[in-house]
Amino acid sequence: MAPPRLKLSKKKQNSAKLVDTEDYLQSGDSHEEAMRKHRVGDPAKALRFADRALDVYSQGLAKFPRSFDLAYNKARLELEKATDPVLSEALDIPIINVLRQALSSHHYARDLEPTHPDTLFNMAQVLTGMAEIMAEDDKSDDSEAIQDLEKALEIQSHCFQLQQATFEKSRSELEQAMRETAQQETSPIEGQATTDTTTEPQNVNQEEQWVSIEEPITAVTLLETIIAQIEALSALCSILSSAQTTSSMSALSWIDGYSTILLTQTLPILLSKNQETLEPRLPDVLLPRAVFMSNYLELSLRLSAIDVEKYKQELDAAFTQPGLDGTSENVLLAIANALLSLNSALADSNSETESHAAFRWKILIDAQSRLSSVASIPNIDKHTLATAHLLRGDISLFLQILAYPPVAHPQAQTTTPQLLKHAEVYYRNASKLLGSLGPSTEEERITCELKGALVNVLQQVTTNQATAGSRSGQNSSGMMINMTASPHQIESVLEPILRVRREDWVKDHIEDMISEGLILPQVFSAII
Repeated sequence: MAPPRLKLSKKKQNSAKLVDTEDYLQSGDSHEEAMRKHRVGDPAKALRFADRALDVYSQGLAKFPRSFDLAYNKARLELEKATDPVLSEALDIPIINVLRQALSSHHYARDLEPTHPDTLFNMAQVLTGMAEIMAEDDKSDDSEAIQDLEKALEIQSHCFQLQQATFEKSRSELEQAMRETAQQETSPIEGQATTDTTTEPQNVNQEEQWVSIEEPITAVTLLETIIAQIEALSALCSILSSAQTTSSMSALSWIDGYSTILLTQTLPILLSKNQETLEPRLPDVLLPRAVFMSNYLELSLRLSAIDVEKYKQELDAAFTQPGLDGTSENVLLAIANALLSLNSALADSNSETESHAAFRWKILIDAQSRLSSVASIPNIDKHTLATAHLLRGDISLFLQILAYPPVAHPQAQTTTPQLLKHAEVYYRNASKLLGSLGPSTEEERITCELKGALVNVLQQVTTNQATAGSRSGQNSSGMMINMTASPHQIESVLEPILRVRREDWVKDHIEDMISEGLILPQVFSAII
């Protein structure tokens, strides 16, 4: 959701000179309007107008440091710069730097008005965004990201309480006004004098005033705050699953308590009291809720709080909620990602049994089927289609890896050549689609190209192994790949990528694929 914005009622005339806060607000707003005008056609120009608006707000705050409107607009626009997909792509500095500045600005605005709901909501969004970026950085401390998410949830909870109080007060006042109006209509006062509707002519030359108007708190506002909390909880579970810190179990207990109140009390009550208003928005909350349940279940399994059977049962229930369209691309992608998370949790459990291998094969095939449905949707967005192909390539490698010990799955053994061929095709298709989208997807494109190149190495190695097994009269099924690709073999395949990316970038990505369980480390031991 875009950061809530203070709107303009009237603009002050003849404000070429920036004298008071209204002048600065009007000037900044005009730059923001220009930013939105150029946002689609010229992102770089839009970003320049955003920076001009920020400069105006900063100048205004230097003269009027107690102006909340200036402080709020500055903080909000910094958040928008970091989170708007078009503006953030045009940035020449890391997004997290912009978010850190936005956090500082939100602290300033909150100090001026501690109970302003939109400021609190936006501040929580800043913290969530920072946590997600830090979690993606292998060099960052996950504990800091976890702390930011916990702060975000505390702020969102406080924000919701303030919004709810305002909403209930407004609804109560409206109902009271409606009752008084109805009473007046049914009991007219006799002899009431005719109201003189004549008014004094207004001075058309009178200077108009700039007024900030805030959006009223509605049931939809409350729902959006709940969704933000669910998404922050989901991110927290995901980070904890990767971090596996000593405090993860206590964090799981805290998440359990927070989410139980939110999902079994707060949300149902809001939906039941505002059914007519919120029914069209129901899918907006059901999918984030399902994704949260997926991440929560993964964390619970990794901490041995539930078993695999309970995990799969609850996962199926989460994605079959009434009102959730299981044929939509977003839901299909979410289910596929949820199944991939389950596969990763099983792979990391060190419980290598035939039943686990068979179960992993089954859920990976299910995920592949969901992605196939995504790819067959008519007129699907190119980036979504590329994402589906990329995931299908990953799944083919996950399936192929099941062919090797300690538990070699028979179906994986017999289909290894086909699985590698499929992976190569999927990565190639994803790379082509991403390449057609321009510079904004270059990092994703080159990653797909790298994965396709590594598949080529795997194809050579498995072919050589099969040939060696055939010459010796032995069946190589179920054997660990005992051949390491030579440095020359690997470098010749990676040559096109090494022209545009440094060697350490390539090695980092290979190590990531090994840690994710996509490829076997011994195949690439010559270069890592």
